[in-house]
Amino acid sequence: MSAQLEIRDLAVRYPGRTERALDGVGLDLGPTDLVGVTGPTGSGKSTLALAAAGLVPRVIRASVSGSVTVDGQDAVHATAAQLAGRVGIVFSAPALQLSASKPTVREELAFGLENLAVQRADMDERINAAMGRLGITHLAERDPLTLSGGEQQRVAIASIVVMGTDVLVLDEPAAQLDPAGTESVAAMLAEMAGDGRAVLVAEHAPQILLKTGRCLVLDGGRVIGETSPREALAADRAVGGELEAMPAVGPSVRSVPPVAIAVSELTHRYPGGIEAVRRVSLSVAPGESVAIVGQNGSGKTTLAKHLNGLLRPDSGYVSLDGKDIADRAINQLAGLVGFVFQNPDDQLFNNSVEKEVGFGPRNLRLDPASVGQLVDSALAMTGLTGRRAENPYDLDVSTRKLVALAGVLAMEPPVLVMDEPTMSQDPLGTRRIGAIVDAWRGAGRTVIAISHDMDFAARHFERIVVMRGGEIILDADPGSVFAASNTPLLATTGLRPPLGEGVEGEI
Repeated sequence: MSAQLEIRDLAVRYPGRTERALDGVGLDLGPTDLVGVTGPTGSGKSTLALAAAGLVPRVIRASVSGSVTVDGQDAVHATAAQLAGRVGIVFSAPALQLSASKPTVREELAFGLENLAVQRADMDERINAAMGRLGITHLAERDPLTLSGGEQQRVAIASIVVMGTDVLVLDEPAAQLDPAGTESVAAMLAEMAGDGRAVLVAEHAPQILLKTGRCLVLDGGRVIGETSPREALAADRAVGGELEAMPAVGPSVRSVPPVAIAVSELTHRYPGGIEAVRRVSLSVAPGESVAIVGQNGSGKTTLAKHLNGLLRPDSGYVSLDGKDIADRAINQLAGLVGFVFQNPDDQLFNNSVEKEVGFGPRNLRLDPASVGQLVDSALAMTGLTGRRAENPYDLDVSTRKLVALAGVLAMEPPVLVMDEPTMSQDPLGTRRIGAIVDAWRGAGRTVIAISHDMDFAARHFERIVVMRGGEIILDADPGSVFAASNTPLLATTGLRPPLGEGVEGEI
């Protein structure tokens, strides 16, 4: 059986870098193959995905040696037209995928098919099938830009799946999905491989890797093993190394007192009438840690963006220490409630990590010595001390997430809000962020996180708030929440018990 994707001795080096992103990588995928790629941050997973899809060096500049062949076509030197219809790639961030020019999800899915000159009758059939596979039929007439991050990611996946390419490459497709969505994508990939496609997926999620037939394990741009999914998951936990001791959180430079949060009867509607949050009430005491969970589109991010004034309620209110924030400007609230966005590219704009991390404390009008102390502390906590001179946009997305987090930590807000903090992180990065949560709580500060990572939520948060359809349906300690995860009340939330211990026990 001939290979649909054939990679031979592939080496990739990006401009300005001395080390290779990939070094001597080889891989064959034939029809029905579903192959996983795993490894720590910076191991070359995304570069391999980009090269397999023919984007390196045609779109992403790099020095390349070796060969990549897709359906008999030389992908290293091919044009976009030569690869169209042969290979499709799904990125981890939907902002990199969606056209931002189509008013509805249905038209977004039609975009690629129109460029392939697919007939209208066939187009409608394929679009309906793709939406059904990804569970987004109910979003068909919605504007893609008004959807939640997870909903946008399902649309992005569908926009590539609908094109029916023989080779499908995915780079962390589950990064923004809820647990149920991750399971459905895993099942879909297995089904597509069974239909005769070659599927290559770079991922950390056990639900997806355990569906693959074999896994390539990368470290430092080299293949260190090609093995079973369970062995690959064990290697993924091991090759990243151990987390160094977390620096202690010292006395606050800013001396900001703890802050109590109260949300009362909050309702928010987006233009077009979508009621994302309805009559939500929530209290968070100073020093508490609260994880907000629920399926994509349940209102988690919308609720969180009210805590620092990024969104304003249509009715109800948010108060900090008993004072309604309605009349307070966002820049005034930023020193009290620090917000780390789901997509770090919505937050970063400076040309060095050090400038990025120092931007917040400088704008709080702190003296230079204090700014330097805060920057050093935040870089140490996030493991970025050695990268302070680098441009954030030369870093991979998981490291950019840490830069964005460091920028907020450096402001020492009494309330830290994080939207999907472990998204795209390898096991070491996830442990680091968990240690930051624990240290922040230990210093008496409040941490609120929106997360689909049930292990992370269970290990590091004392309360879990479950949302569905814009409402809070459960607010309890982790043990009580996960004990109720199979009840009818939570059946439609996408909530799943933590996987880590059970998966590790079977490896």
